[in-house]
Amino acid sequence: MTGTALTDYTTKIDWFGTVRGRIGYVWGNGQLLSYVTGGLAYGKVDLEGTSTAATGATFGHSQVNTGWVVGYGAEGHLPGNWIPGNWTWKIECLYMDLGSLDTAVATAGELVTTHTHFTNGTVRAGLNYQFH
Repeated sequence: MTGTALTDYTTKIDWFGTVRGRIGYVWGNGQLLSYVTGGLAYGKVDLEGTSTAATGATFGHSQVNTGWVVGYGAEGHLPGNWIPGNWTWKIECLYMDLGSLDTAVATAGELVTTHTHFTNGTVRAGLNYQFH
């Protein structure tokens, strides 16, 4: 028997979190901190799909993976004439690797396997208030 089988699948990171440390350098009179950061990453990864060879058979797999995260950023005080002194700004770039997820489905007598590697790049910006 000959023919064409189409397998269609989607992958996603449902949620993630990190536990990180950071080390940096304070510039000038303490108005700017630049830093590198890294540590543990964890998150729920998901793979779902269908295969036409097995009359629309669906397959899926999800699990919580652990991995690593690295990044860099800067944090500084907002100028005092804009907003009173306890406010700081922050910008940070992170790269996360949550490892891989494998799954398999039997389609028309053949085993179709997938191997998906989950990575994510994130840029974050924010405002902080310091209580002191």
